[in-house]
Amino acid sequence: MTKRLTLLRHGKTGFSGKYVGSQDVVLSAEGVLQMESLKDSFENYPVENLISSPMIRCKQSCEILFPHQAVCYDEDLREVDFGRWETMNFQEIVKKDPELVDSWSKWSLDFCFPEGERIGHFVKRVQRAGENIKKSPETHIMIVAHGGVIRNLICYFLNLNPSLYLLFNVRKGCYTTLDLFDNGAVLTGLNHGVVKG
Repeated sequence: MTKRLTLLRHGKTGFSGKYVGSQDVVLSAEGVLQMESLKDSFENYPVENLISSPMIRCKQSCEILFPHQAVCYDEDLREVDFGRWETMNFQEIVKKDPELVDSWSKWSLDFCFPEGERIGHFVKRVQRAGENIKKSPETHIMIVAHGGVIRNLICYFLNLNPSLYLLFNVRKGCYTTLDLFDNGAVLTGLNHGVVKG
């Protein structure tokens, strides 16, 4: 049986260019407008199972787009915890921890963000969320989550190594679609909802 999976990244938060994972920040005014601009796209969109990260920016996105829909909040869909790098930009991180940045760039499941989460742990919990999606009996499933989570879910469903997650530019306030089959998946759309101009 084919399932349609929609992966929506929450709207902008005002922390553009900074690493925000475990920090529970709210949508910016622009992020709210992004979500409101998607209302028409989802007005008649069949969503049988709405699953979201429990973080405020995702909750707000759900409330704007699906105010009357029941939401299942899944802790496994939280963004990675960047530890002491939270809310810093890349230049600040390089200045603070140049040796760690070098290790990070080599990508390893064993890499742990300083005072934060190990990549292997993050990948494992996102894949666990993917397994639960596969088991869900519904045929139209909507996930509201974060950039890193969505990239890793795409890799999981396409049977790609999670180290390839950066191949997918998942933009805030946009959604991606996949058709799921018993033996794999097809990426049918990336970054729907981008405002032109």
